[in-house]
Amino acid sequence: MTADDLLSRAALAIRAGGKETLRSAPAFSCAHETHEPFRLMNAPAQLDDGEQLFLWGSVRTSGAQFDGDRSDVHDVLSLVWGALLRAFGLASPWLIDEPHVVVPGERGARHLLLRQCPWDISDEDRFAAARKSMNAWSALGFHLLDDVFTWSRGRNKSGVDVATVHQDVAPKWAEKIVKYLRNPSDITVSRRTFPLWIYLASPDRGVTVIRMAKIRLLYLKVILMPFVATSARGEDALAIFANGLANAVPFKLIEKARKILALAGDAQQDVIVLPLDSHCLLIGDRTIVALRENCGREVFQREREFLLKRRQVEDRVFFADSSVEWLTPLNSGDFEDLCVELLRREPGVIRAKPVGSTNDRDGGRDILVDWRVPVRHPNSEGDTGYTDAQPIRPGATRIRRIIAQVKSRSRTLGKKDVRDVRDMLEHYGADAYFLIAHPNVSTSLVDYLDGLRGRTAFGTEWWEARDIEDRLRRHPDVAKRYPALVKLIPTGLCG
Repeated sequence: MTADDLLSRAALAIRAGGKETLRSAPAFSCAHETHEPFRLMNAPAQLDDGEQLFLWGSVRTSGAQFDGDRSDVHDVLSLVWGALLRAFGLASPWLIDEPHVVVPGERGARHLLLRQCPWDISDEDRFAAARKSMNAWSALGFHLLDDVFTWSRGRNKSGVDVATVHQDVAPKWAEKIVKYLRNPSDITVSRRTFPLWIYLASPDRGVTVIRMAKIRLLYLKVILMPFVATSARGEDALAIFANGLANAVPFKLIEKARKILALAGDAQQDVIVLPLDSHCLLIGDRTIVALRENCGREVFQREREFLLKRRQVEDRVFFADSSVEWLTPLNSGDFEDLCVELLRREPGVIRAKPVGSTNDRDGGRDILVDWRVPVRHPNSEGDTGYTDAQPIRPGATRIRRIIAQVKSRSRTLGKKDVRDVRDMLEHYGADAYFLIAHPNVSTSLVDYLDGLRGRTAFGTEWWEARDIEDRLRRHPDVAKRYPALVKLIPTGLCG
């Protein structure tokens, strides 16, 4: 297995809802490194009112990285980092501002308390393991975000950070929003050339508006595609369950954010509503609106109690711990369609397209998968730890072509069920083979796939029934669409 073979871990890494975890982090050459400006702290955070320990991170930049007042940088990058963690099911962060120690009114840093994490970090060893995995996921996110922020744009040909232009602006749409907010005294409207955005914020009102090129927000929406929420209307808020985590967004907050999007001239179609514990983001075509409000599990629990009294049929939205019942014999066509849907929810996957049919000679459907993965940093020297002015290095990605096969049997799949793998890889021009098998794979088949990975340049990985079940718990809407194939049976409340 090569060092940069992301598939070997990413295919199995996003584990399912309820109390399942994401212990299997993506593996690539720089997964262990700190990717500025996303820093995970080396010791856990602990709140004054409890014994629970938390992972936490920080976005803190220097004047050598970004020009002028960096409040906008700390705000925007922490919101996007938090959105990425939420979309992948890694955490629902609570964002905490740190005032600048010298300049009044500036934001010196933004901390992310990673609440609703799927890891048990009750002791030092468990914290270290959880931090290692979270750091790898954040590194993957940094690479994926290169298409949004083009990290290398702020560096000269010698690789040295250059100051970026930060200036005050007053576009007409900003004037409309300021008037709607009743002219707050702390309003800030500015433009930055690296990364390129127009920024409007009122910290006192808890309002942030980020204006970017449509293509940049399109890239961001593609990255956030794993976030597919199941939602239900409660009494005062929209209850949302997605990727094993629970939030609830007050209706008034969504209405306010949509009003601001409209004033910015943004279309109301295909808007992503993505909650964090401390904020809710609405992402339009050219504009991100982030409003500060408690949208965490406690709000979700309150809305759940209301909804359970009103409609028992919507229990599936609030029950995360579920057992999975397969309705055998499986309908092979439905099973293959379900697997394609789950593949499309994996972080980094930009396309999963079925080819062939279930009547092919090997009895399985082929799926072409284009998977965006990180590439090695230039002059990477390993994790340098915490410093005050680490450079922001380019975080490019490449697209891997993967051929996946879906096979279901009434028995364990063996070596004879998987034939001509190398010929198939060469036929499709793929560099990795991915088997999705039900119910499981035999030891001999595991040995064959491991051996193929060791003897050739091709990558190999597989899902078994338990891996599919993990993802169905995280994406109950997928299971709901195949009632003749699978059932999720609630066994307890999420939490």
